[in-house]
Amino acid sequence: MAMPIVLIALLLIVQVGVVVRDAMALIQAAREGARVAAVTDDDGAAAEAVRRSAGPLDPTRIVVVVDPTSGERVRGASVTVSLSYADRLTIPVVSKLVTFEVPLRSAASIRIEQTPPTPTPTP
Repeated sequence: MAMPIVLIALLLIVQVGVVVRDAMALIQAAREGARVAAVTDDDGAAAEAVRRSAGPLDPTRIVVVVDPTSGERVRGASVTVSLSYADRLTIPVVSKLVTFEVPLRSAASIRIEQTPPTPTPTP
């Protein structure tokens, strides 16, 4: 009789582990995005780096905000990449019992140590 309750409790624990894994992946993606934003002065490249390094996350659901935006960065200042992601419950039994999204947020800041390169015009 207690077996279904124990099984659901175990699946809830597994679901918490999946959410923690996704939060850690979002933290790493924010760091990678900030590094690219500090080096390239290109918001698009930073967003692409975030999506590439997001691991198990759905890249289409990651919202990327880079501050300051491209062209406004100066040497010695810092650039911050802020991410938000709505994590959906994925364990089958748990997602049937509880249906909601867990909002995850992460931000990373890196100091710009060199003047970002200016793009060369192409003829």
